[in-house]
Amino acid sequence: MAEWIAVHLAQIMEPLSSYWIVAAFMAGALCCVPTTPSVSEDAGAEPGTTFRDCPVCPEMVVVPEGSFMMGSNKGDFDEKPVHAVTITEPFAVGKYEVMWDEWEVCVAEAMCDNGPVNEAGGDNGWGKGRRPVIEVSWHDAQIFVAWLNTKVPGEPYRLLSEAEWEYAARAGATTQFSWGDDFDSSKANDGNKLVPVGQYSPNGLGLYDMHGNALEWVRDCYRDSYSDAPTDGSSVSETSDCLRVLRSGAWSYGPRVLRSSDRYEMPPGDRINILGFRIARTL
Repeated sequence: MAEWIAVHLAQIMEPLSSYWIVAAFMAGALCCVPTTPSVSEDAGAEPGTTFRDCPVCPEMVVVPEGSFMMGSNKGDFDEKPVHAVTITEPFAVGKYEVMWDEWEVCVAEAMCDNGPVNEAGGDNGWGKGRRPVIEVSWHDAQIFVAWLNTKVPGEPYRLLSEAEWEYAARAGATTQFSWGDDFDSSKANDGNKLVPVGQYSPNGLGLYDMHGNALEWVRDCYRDSYSDAPTDGSSVSETSDCLRVLRSGAWSYGPRVLRSSDRYEMPPGDRINILGFRIARTL
């Protein structure tokens, strides 16, 4: 009976606003009871399966293993040489960019810190809710990941590697965008402000806003060439003071920067109103 109550409470609470989710957490009303099956219990989950590990954990999509050609001969110098990458195991990717709703639960549990984020500009007056959290540094993103890993055993959550990000963004396409070579403003946000996630159609893997809306931090250190880049989907080896890679372009960028292969780099401590992130999960 206790388990039945916990599950149905989670189903009732999930659609409510972020205020009530945070309040429920602070009151101890919610715990980490999965609202949909967790792939940690089913390692053979089919590609395209969606799941949450707990009521406030981001919704994840299972991405299949596979190979692709990373980079572009039509792109900038740092997108070359084009090279084959093979990802041998399925993994999961956030269906959406991490939202303010999700970030503020981490803040309520005293893991994430809104102070520096608000000082940098916070939501910039656009509103929070289902908009991507912005003004977050690479270090902030790593703290959010650490918080998520307190909800499940094994610390499976992490940032995507750069190769995983491009593989997921392409969704099997070899064109400049997941839908083709020509930019289509009805399929990605390159407007004049951030918008709530999910307003544009997903790509072929069921992932939203892989082109535009917010720039997304990934795990890798930046190198200005793919010479000697990993070919197994892993991230470029880490050094504490390296520039970090960002992907997806942003609401303020033109179409060229929203291409699947486009790369951007910034110091990991930067907080700007175009910077957000998306998470990955090892299965």
